[in-house]
Amino acid sequence: MALILFHSPRGGTGNSFLAATTAIALSRAGHDVTALDFAQSGTLQLHFGIGPGEALPALDAPAEEAASASVQGVALRSAAALARQDDFAQGLAAGEIGFDGEQLFVADISSGDQHLRDLLLPYADLEICPLTATAECLMMLPAVNDAGLAKTRFVMSMVEDTRRFARHSVGFLRELLGDRLLGQVRRDESVIEACAMLQPLGRYAPHSAALADTIALGESVADLLVDILDADGGAPLPDDAAGAAPAGQPGKNRAA
Repeated sequence: MALILFHSPRGGTGNSFLAATTAIALSRAGHDVTALDFAQSGTLQLHFGIGPGEALPALDAPAEEAASASVQGVALRSAAALARQDDFAQGLAAGEIGFDGEQLFVADISSGDQHLRDLLLPYADLEICPLTATAECLMMLPAVNDAGLAKTRFVMSMVEDTRRFARHSVGFLRELLGDRLLGQVRRDESVIEACAMLQPLGRYAPHSAALADTIALGESVADLLVDILDADGGAPLPDDAAGAAPAGQPGKNRAA
């Protein structure tokens, strides 16, 4: 169905948290969602209430092995080892590793793994880039806001309304990015506490401000996906780079 990448140019932006909560929101909207952990740190599963000592099934694991790893309607898979294989790029190009079919894949990619992000982007329908109100993060905007990045949308993460710099940053990004800024997620200590308690945020703090923001974000992503997939008969957004291979090429699907 679709592949959504979550990748930020800088660590500490809440990328894994937003990937997890968006996957849950999309599942609640009726999508068949699989969350893919491409990061070596394995932090994605913490936001689903799964401890670091529990290994997720691999993306290419047999169906019977992978069936048990599901939280709040989201299937969880580890893709880090698969992405390190020498033939991963060839598998993508040949369609042996594909992201078509009925499932919606949400991929968490480490900020330091720019190569993997660039490798997967031509096969993605949407990329979501979390940013924070810091000078270090905002100074990277010229690189991540290139006019050719038709698939990329942005989220302002960990916003503190009481901070003048944060308020001005949100206003600046809204003016700069327009509707490419999907929304903002407020800073909320409940996110850290839920992670420490190994509980999904919706279970630990159902009235959390960040939870309300991520539900709204999930709704925005769901609406955007409808527009993307309907725009060209279900085809993904235009490739960011000329000559990039399209998603959903025929062949044996190792990711199914």
